[in-house]
Amino acid sequence: MNRAFRFAFYACIMLSLAAFIACSDEETTAPPPEPGPEPATGGTIGVYADVNGTDNNIIDTGGLVQVYVIHKTGGGSTASQFKIIAPEGWTEIGAYHQFELHIGTFYRGIAYAYGECLEGTLHLATVTYQSPGNSNGAFFQVAPEDRWGLIRVVDCNETVYTDGQGLTSPVSTP
Repeated sequence: MNRAFRFAFYACIMLSLAAFIACSDEETTAPPPEPGPEPATGGTIGVYADVNGTDNNIIDTGGLVQVYVIHKTGGGSTASQFKIIAPEGWTEIGAYHQFELHIGTFYRGIAYAYGECLEGTLHLATVTYQSPGNSNGAFFQVAPEDRWGLIRVVDCNETVYTDGQGLTSPVSTP
């Protein structure tokens, strides 16, 4: 495939994803969860200190810090949409996205298309920040993106859920 065709192909896919998310009038929300340990249908999205999504305590070293954006699916997903609120004084240096199909920014809102139905713990991105070294007691927050004000997740049946849960990750100094 030549370079121009690949660019046009991926651009069309991203525009289609954006149109699907923006124009979905038949948005389905899951029924209210019953009491118990069951996660929301959309699962959880959080910022973690490790790629396996087991440690959400981020250490402010006063230098470069890598964090991992993880989606723990609630039964399988094909896409997600959210934003990340970083602590004051933290500057994003760069990011490695696990999925080629993504649009937006972490601070305003980002959408990922996974390309297939995936279940379990999904590593979405590795983000490098410059930390100030004095943010003990601060936190990272995965929140609804700016335009729609929702954390959206598309399940394996192409149903859009708005009950994805954004997690808070505490920041401490060494």
